[in-house]
Amino acid sequence: MTNTLHISFTGEYHNSLDTKNRLNIPAKFRKVLDPVNDRTFVITRGFDKCLVLYPLEDWSKVEEQLSKLSSIRGRHRSFVRSVTRYATSVQYDGQGRIQIPDSLLGYSGIKKEVAVIGMINKIELWDPNIISKIDASEEGLDDNSFDDLANEINF
Repeated sequence: MTNTLHISFTGEYHNSLDTKNRLNIPAKFRKVLDPVNDRTFVITRGFDKCLVLYPLEDWSKVEEQLSKLSSIRGRHRSFVRSVTRYATSVQYDGQGRIQIPDSLLGYSGIKKEVAVIGMINKIELWDPNIISKIDASEEGLDDNSFDDLANEINF
């Protein structure tokens, strides 16, 4: 029997963009990335003004799910277009940095500081001010919502 250790992206880190809009991916996250991904992520728009980094292998699964949506239905086409039109393959360099496209920085509001948040199979990149406002607002989870969702998954 093979015992496979499942490692995922977890935790929050804060880094800064350099003058060329490169972001250092935390070493812990780089270590988790399976070699099959060849140091490559796909970055695209996420929800709530964040950016999302998918390991290349996981992006293939996202594409598979997107391809199941009907190209006849306008809403489906718009959703697929919204996700894929900004998707860009980025490979981290020897210093662990990825280049973030200007169009994605504009969408996210990220200027210099970046909150890098592990989300199990993907990584979210946030402007720290935006994620702080979401955490403090109704969009964040209150104690009751947290309890309800934890109960749904037997947490």
